[in-house]
Amino acid sequence: MNKEFKIATWNIRGMSSLDKQFEVKNLINDEVLSMCIVLETHLKNNNISQACANAFNKWEWHSNISHSPNSCRIVVGWDENKVHVMILNCTKQVIFYLVEVVSTGDKIYCFFVYACNKGKDKVVVWKDLQMPKSITYKKPWFIMGDFNVTRYLNEHSSGSSMMTEDMKEFNACINDIEIEDINSSGFHFTWTKSLKNPRCRTLKKLDRIMINDEVMNSIPQAHGVFLPYIISDHSHAILCIPNFMVCKPKSFRFMNFTADKEAFQPIVEKGWSTQHVGCAMFFLIMKLKGLKKDLKDLTWVNGDIIKRVKELKEKLKDMQAKIDVDAHDVSIRAQATQILNDYETAKHDAFLILQQKTKIKWLSEGDKNTKYFHKVLKCRKQKAKVESIFNENDTRFYGDEVADQFVTHFQNFLGKTDSVKPIDELGNIFSVTLEANEANAMIIEVSNAEIKNAIFDIDGDKAAGPDGYSFQFLKKV
Repeated sequence: MNKEFKIATWNIRGMSSLDKQFEVKNLINDEVLSMCIVLETHLKNNNISQACANAFNKWEWHSNISHSPNSCRIVVGWDENKVHVMILNCTKQVIFYLVEVVSTGDKIYCFFVYACNKGKDKVVVWKDLQMPKSITYKKPWFIMGDFNVTRYLNEHSSGSSMMTEDMKEFNACINDIEIEDINSSGFHFTWTKSLKNPRCRTLKKLDRIMINDEVMNSIPQAHGVFLPYIISDHSHAILCIPNFMVCKPKSFRFMNFTADKEAFQPIVEKGWSTQHVGCAMFFLIMKLKGLKKDLKDLTWVNGDIIKRVKELKEKLKDMQAKIDVDAHDVSIRAQATQILNDYETAKHDAFLILQQKTKIKWLSEGDKNTKYFHKVLKCRKQKAKVESIFNENDTRFYGDEVADQFVTHFQNFLGKTDSVKPIDELGNIFSVTLEANEANAMIIEVSNAEIKNAIFDIDGDKAAGPDGYSFQFLKKV
């Protein structure tokens, strides 16, 4: 992403009044947030919809009011154009989400916390945070919100001489789930006992943003900012991610043009000679896996083929211009011949790459119209979009509503049960049956020759399997 991806939490101490709702709206606009989590809203069933409409405008929102109907504790709003949100768990003090960034497809797990004041209630929070460890293992995730407890003695402005039981339990939970405070700037103390009492000297760090190792490794630019309190006794906590994820390596895909290179067979023979311990299927998987690095290096031995075609074309123009000036210079003509051969090879390889990507076979082999191929690639992407759709009632839906209709359709189709009768009660339902010799022919053993013929009949440019290998690879091997 070019722009910062930002998520904010703010304990607003009540969001029932219009001025508090507009403060939330201003925070969203001023900080250009993708998500905004409001804590201690004090909203009830009769006013939560209007309050969220005022604060979040056209954003989507969700709350845990069903777990605390007397006073809603957490409200989460998000921009559907920037992020897609899946609710994984919701309790009185914690909401657990999977967030996907629309522009990149990157996903991250998020916990938003507003812990209760009493120690016995906080114990429930620590358990809630420990439960999803199996889901988030080796995946980026973070926790942010108001924990109503400090970690260290220096997080009290008035000082303290001993660790409380709440602090010990909080640190034990953090060590168990293996997270740490994010690098942050702004206010050190995130809560003040009173904004209007000039004699108040009690400040604490109750709001935090914590991340796991995967976030540190994959998003090293991520950082937190704690802004001034404004009208609440809590600071705004903002998670900022300048570039949501570092570039991920692309998954392996065998490029068919490399099968015609001289180095292809030696690479395969070397990879196939490696020894492994296990069953035959494991042998095959490990051999194919071991070939990927060398085959990928072969694909990129001359760099980006498409760019190479353009570079060689310019070099060829320069050399031919020199020949025009001095037609008797043998060395220049030799260089021009070599560049021409390299250019034709690179151009042919580029054609095969684009042909494999577009999967078009109805052009003649000699028609190397790469502009056409690029146009087809763009058209394929455009055609893949579903701009509108009709439901069972012939009602048409557009834009963001399209995906919801797919979900609704399959929920109705697959998410219900019907009574099923035993097969012996169906009577003569199978009125047409196969003869015995025909039925036996369907279960005879398939020979290796039949399997080979079936595979070799498949077009080499067909889409590759999950392992990245095309049928062209199998044919050449």
